[in-house]
Amino acid sequence: MAAAVASRAILAAPAVALSKAQSKRAFFGNIAGLAPVARRAAPVVKTLAVKAEQNYQVIEPLNGDPFVGGLETPVTSAPLVAWFLSNLPGYRTGVNPLLRGVEVGLAHGYLLVGPFVCTGPLRGTEAGPLAGTLGAAALVTILSMCLTVYGIASFKEGAPSTGSTLTLSGRSKEADKLQTADGWASFAGGFFFGGLSGVAWAYILLYVLDLPYYVK
Repeated sequence: MAAAVASRAILAAPAVALSKAQSKRAFFGNIAGLAPVARRAAPVVKTLAVKAEQNYQVIEPLNGDPFVGGLETPVTSAPLVAWFLSNLPGYRTGVNPLLRGVEVGLAHGYLLVGPFVCTGPLRGTEAGPLAGTLGAAALVTILSMCLTVYGIASFKEGAPSTGSTLTLSGRSKEADKLQTADGWASFAGGFFFGGLSGVAWAYILLYVLDLPYYVK
């Protein structure tokens, strides 16, 4: 009798509708980790562009062109330095390349005799002066050959000058004739002649005229 009353009470109880999520939580024991996660709004990232402050650059590309491969510094762009460099034989574009080669060769040949005589293997002997002079002449010959090979490899016959048409201060100038095949050949020939002349002149001053130099 009591069992029948209990069954009728259960059947008479109102049915409770469970949602799908609630039924899953009820089935798995209401685990908190299985609860649906609420969506969060993505954070807004703001970008800030910072522009570098314009400062005066002490070292800049030569004539403002970075493809030249040279830098303009307070030393190289100073008027005194520019005047000194422009008066060197290699940079005097208004002078014939042959004369520039002669001048450079004279200086090199004249200065090479002393070191070869004083530091050569025959120093301190009677043959020392002549051997040192011949060694200096041989070095001048080798340098002249190197200049000739460089000119053949660097410049094409009949091609225009590859020299710059701007000075250090940005003024226009005529392209250097030295930066051509004919100009470089003239420079190498002048260097050879001037170098041998410088060697001969140093030998004459030291051992033919027998001037009272400290080092002989």
